[in-house]
Amino acid sequence: MEANITGENGERVGLYVTDNNDIEHWIEIGLDSEIKYHEQDGYPDNAEKRSSNGNEMVRQARDYAKWYVAQETEYDTVPWYLDTASLKAIRNAVGSCSDDAVEQHFGEYYRQLAGAYNDDITQPHPDPVPAGAAMNEYREHKLDIYLTEDRDEIDVTSGVHVMYYAGVNDERLIRSDDPYPDREPDGRLEHVVIDIDRDQFETFLDYHLRCQIRDSYLARGEEPPEQYRVLGPGTDYMMGRCMTRDCVPEYHNYNATIEGYRAEDTFNAGVFGQLLSLF
Repeated sequence: MEANITGENGERVGLYVTDNNDIEHWIEIGLDSEIKYHEQDGYPDNAEKRSSNGNEMVRQARDYAKWYVAQETEYDTVPWYLDTASLKAIRNAVGSCSDDAVEQHFGEYYRQLAGAYNDDITQPHPDPVPAGAAMNEYREHKLDIYLTEDRDEIDVTSGVHVMYYAGVNDERLIRSDDPYPDREPDGRLEHVVIDIDRDQFETFLDYHLRCQIRDSYLARGEEPPEQYRVLGPGTDYMMGRCMTRDCVPEYHNYNATIEGYRAEDTFNAGVFGQLLSLF
């Protein structure tokens, strides 16, 4: 992937992006990070007429453009799931947490994930989805992470948000307490329940964040550095593409066979298979 900024007018930034098929895209991004204009002549304009690879290339070009503008200008156009630097900062901050800080910031999240399997642990949110509202039993638990201003430590985390599907492609989120409800988080843990002991939890957090860093590269069409070529659930954003596009390998799957990638840890990732019927 390559890009070149062609200009800006105080409301949007224009740039050329050359994708991994050597197709050039003309993209304009608003300062709210929304794509305002996108033209290319390598794939059909109608997404329904594009191949799986064509749709993936269009998405990669847009994601790369958002990331590139954020790197080259003062504008914050990159969402958290594409922000490699922010995800790396979170991983470093989590790794430097004391045991008390891990409990303070992530204890509720651990109990939510592990409590589904361990009767000695009480889940803080025992399925808050109203009866009959969901199409199946799939639940995913999210935790927003906010860094301190110097980005060296965890400032605060949210309560545990619970995601479910009301129907096919109809994702709903039941939000918990959030200290900064009008601010995008610096990162977000996204995982289903797991059968995991407390002494494994910090290893799990580190591994999940490595998978998210991997996904931040893959989403914008770049191969991640070797240390992030691991298999397992990362961001929902990239997992959806892995599960719905034939051209995208199953990076989220611990058991996938992808050259150069490996599963260094295989945590019980729950029932991701339930999602297959949604797409």
